[in-house]
Amino acid sequence: MFWRRFKGWIQALRVHFLSASMLPVLLGSFVARKAGPVNGWRLLLVLAGVFFYHSGANLINDLYDEEADRLNRQPSLFNGGSRVLVNKIITAAQLKKAVALCYTLGSVCAFVLALTGGGVGVLLFALAGLGCGYFYSAPPVRLAATGLGELCVGLAFGPFLVLGTTAALAGRFLPNALLVSLPVGVLIAAVVLINELPDLESDRQAGKRTLAVRLGRAQSIRLLVVLLVIASSLLYLSFLRLGARRYGAGSILTLPLGFWLWSQRHGGLKEAPRFMLASTAMILLHTACGLMLIFTLVKGGN
Repeated sequence: MFWRRFKGWIQALRVHFLSASMLPVLLGSFVARKAGPVNGWRLLLVLAGVFFYHSGANLINDLYDEEADRLNRQPSLFNGGSRVLVNKIITAAQLKKAVALCYTLGSVCAFVLALTGGGVGVLLFALAGLGCGYFYSAPPVRLAATGLGELCVGLAFGPFLVLGTTAALAGRFLPNALLVSLPVGVLIAAVVLINELPDLESDRQAGKRTLAVRLGRAQSIRLLVVLLVIASSLLYLSFLRLGARRYGAGSILTLPLGFWLWSQRHGGLKEAPRFMLASTAMILLHTACGLMLIFTLVKGGN
């Protein structure tokens, strides 16, 4: 019984997506480290706070997307929600209590960081992140259903997280933090968009008008290619800013996936194997770009 309950909560938290928030935190911590020593305990508090906020957002998403998840006929590791409500593994009441706990603990971490040197900037970024995570799914705003969900996620898991981390650890704004956060933010927005493609019909039936629903398959894939080109350009600019021109060739890492996606625009990635390949590649690309930027900050930056 304990093991089943434990697995249920791991499934509900969607731990396989937590790298989307942990990677920007690590990126921000290395930007802060270039400006001075980083306190290990403060970094642990940042990681804990972000973990709780991200987990709360995942749980909220299950609560308000239950109808769309129930209608989904192509759920996978990357789309269709965690399905703990659909499969009656966890109740809605239990999820609501877990959400309250996650947001409370995350806010405690933010307040401690703000009051011990991070300043009001930490609270502002924490509030922005909490708002994006909550209102991405929750009414009356429900950003994911307005076509603004990708922008919301791109900001939350890009600039807000990286800048918030540097504010918490360095106590001030660092220009490099904004620049290196942009390609990471663009790529995580692309991850969200590509994972909406298998949910088109269920989202449409549930009245959830995501950006993919509004654009359709072909136009969504064209937008994905544009996002990859933008990410490549921002990555190159980041290398230049960090004084690491010799790593500039790494910025073209996004382009092979872009070419392949362009070739798939008419098929719309309808076949499950093609979607899984594309989604996995996009997630790995996001991770690889984040790690390249971290490596540059350690080895190649000014």
